[in-house]
Amino acid sequence: MRKPINLVEQKFGRLLVLEDIGRKRGYVLWRCLCECGNTIEVSSDSLRQGNTQSCGCYMKDRITEANKKDLVGQVYGRLTVLEDIGRDIQRNVIWKCVCECGHIVHVSSDNLQSGDTKSCGCYMKDRITETQSGENHWNWKGGITSLRVAVRTCLPYLTWRRTIFQRDNFTCVHCDTRGGNLIAHHLNLFSDIMEENHITTLEEAIQCEALWNISNGITLCVECHEEEHTKT
Repeated sequence: MRKPINLVEQKFGRLLVLEDIGRKRGYVLWRCLCECGNTIEVSSDSLRQGNTQSCGCYMKDRITEANKKDLVGQVYGRLTVLEDIGRDIQRNVIWKCVCECGHIVHVSSDNLQSGDTKSCGCYMKDRITETQSGENHWNWKGGITSLRVAVRTCLPYLTWRRTIFQRDNFTCVHCDTRGGNLIAHHLNLFSDIMEENHITTLEEAIQCEALWNISNGITLCVECHEEEHTKT
């Protein structure tokens, strides 16, 4: 027969075990004193597996700390914080954010600062697209498509795109549509710059100043972007 485990006077997170108070539904329950002064009854499994580390004050403190910060203007992944729009049922501040792709999303302080939410959802879509591009794609025909995907997903390109969107206030410069599915368009076309500068590697693209010239970029909605390309 397995010897019962004695957890009295052991510390788990913010909880100090005071006494064994018996069994309930097959679980041994322990009365614990939290650092904040509250007492709570917790099972052995919850204590030892780290599922319960306080009376609930730990999460409240995390929310309180997160809510103290003014996040307006801060960038988290692909999201730029625009404004505080209220609280959720857990009293988390909800922030209105604009994604690099132009979509508006509402995200809690906790999800932003923990890194749980980094985009409107386009980040995961782009990752899926990348895994289906280049040599991984069923219709792979060589390196040019793979190179263009690599350039359009590298940090300089993402920074250039974000700067264009911010400068144009996330608004299509042709029809004044704000937000939605926006595109940072090269006036001197991306493909032309790649060809004119004989770019064959990602390193060469990163070093090419013409690709990252802010004055060569404008913000367009999908419809205006398609119209722009029909002119060329």
